[in-house]
Amino acid sequence: MNTKKPLVLATNDDGVESGFLRALVTELAKVFDVVTCAPDGERSWIGHAISRNAKLRPKKVADFPSKAFSLNGTPADCVNFACGHLLEKEPDLVVSGINLGYNVTLPMILSSGTVGAALEGALLGHRAIAASLALPADQFEEIRESCGRASGKIKKSLLNSAATCAAYARQVIDSPMMEGLGVHNLNFPPDFDGKSQPVPTFASPLRLGSLFDKAEKGGHYQLVYRTEWLERASPEAGSDLWALEEGLVSVSRLDFSELSGKRYLEP
Repeated sequence: MNTKKPLVLATNDDGVESGFLRALVTELAKVFDVVTCAPDGERSWIGHAISRNAKLRPKKVADFPSKAFSLNGTPADCVNFACGHLLEKEPDLVVSGINLGYNVTLPMILSSGTVGAALEGALLGHRAIAASLALPADQFEEIRESCGRASGKIKKSLLNSAATCAAYARQVIDSPMMEGLGVHNLNFPPDFDGKSQPVPTFASPLRLGSLFDKAEKGGHYQLVYRTEWLERASPEAGSDLWALEEGLVSVSRLDFSELSGKRYLEP
């Protein structure tokens, strides 16, 4: 491992097979030493959960842009485990993503495994970034089921997002540490051309209501995400949701040590 380069720990919540993770690591590896530790399958909407009774077993992943491991745990597990057992030194930065879909507004941020992994990095005292790419609603399930194998305009947007995220990572490493338990939460619009820089925002409040509907078969209830919640919202100018609706790259600086609504707007 080249000790002259900053060390980045990469992870996600969509699983180590995600094409979005691979695209990000490919860009990060151009300028950093990168070690990836990601879940062995999808762990979305799991927040900062830590496995209580699981017997964690890392496995090396071949044919990856950098040294990589899968782990049978949560995204936060991956960060904690990697920092304690896989890395030769403390990481200069933890990067979680690129997530399949956006992570804007407080309800989604606090539920996000992507953000949860970055938060674990911050809790361990490291700089941390969470990155997500908004996807067209009519393509989301197809891209999800294919483990992030995107094509056409979405692929171009993904590659642009990965390059911008890597450049932003360089800025974060070169900047002083954020106070508190800070996470830089990046969200890219679905048609990102790579020409604009992230706009500082704050996390928008949003009331989601009931998340579960009765299934057509089986008599059980299951999670149903409704895009109309966002479509009906009237986001405040300067919020993450507002930026995304304006086609801008949003970066909210989240400080989980003060859940008081403080807004970080400085770059």
